[in-house]
Amino acid sequence: MKMQEINTERLVLREIKESDAQQLVKWRSDPEVYKYFTIPRKLTVEDHLNWYRNSYVSDANRIDLIALERVEQNAVGVFGIKKKIEGSCVEISYLVDPQYQSRGYAREAMIALMCFAKEKWGCETVMAEIHRDNISSILFAERLGFTDEKKESEFVVMKRML
Repeated sequence: MKMQEINTERLVLREIKESDAQQLVKWRSDPEVYKYFTIPRKLTVEDHLNWYRNSYVSDANRIDLIALERVEQNAVGVFGIKKKIEGSCVEISYLVDPQYQSRGYAREAMIALMCFAKEKWGCETVMAEIHRDNISSILFAERLGFTDEKKESEFVVMKRML
C-alpha cells in the first residue's frame, strides 16, 4: 500500500486493489471513455491485472485511487496521480462513472488529490493531458483553474499552480 485513504465530505478515496479489477475494467472498456485515451482500446481483466502486478505495485511515483461514496460505499470513479520527472509537478487523471457524473464528486476528489500533492509530495503545479475532443473534461479542468499550456497532437496539456 502506497498511502492511507483520503476522506472528503462525501467520499473515501482508497488505493486500488486487485479486487477492483472488474469495476476498473468496466469503466475503462466503455467505448465512450476509451476513445479519449492515449491507447484507445478495450481492456480485459487479464490486461489490467498484468499491469497492476507488473507495473503499478512497483511504481512509487504513481497512485491510483478508487472513489467510494462515504455512506453507500458505491464506487463512483477512479483518480490517478503521478509524479513527473521534474519533481515539482504531478499529472492527475480522472474517470467518473456516468451515473455519478454532475454530482460534484470529481471536483471533490480532484481538490483532495491536489491538496495531497502539495502537502505530501511538495508539488507546485499539477497538469492533465486531455484529448482535444473531450470537451466536457476540458471544461471541467478549466472550472478547477487549469489553463491550456500547449496542444500536442490529439491532446491538450493543461496546468495549474497548487
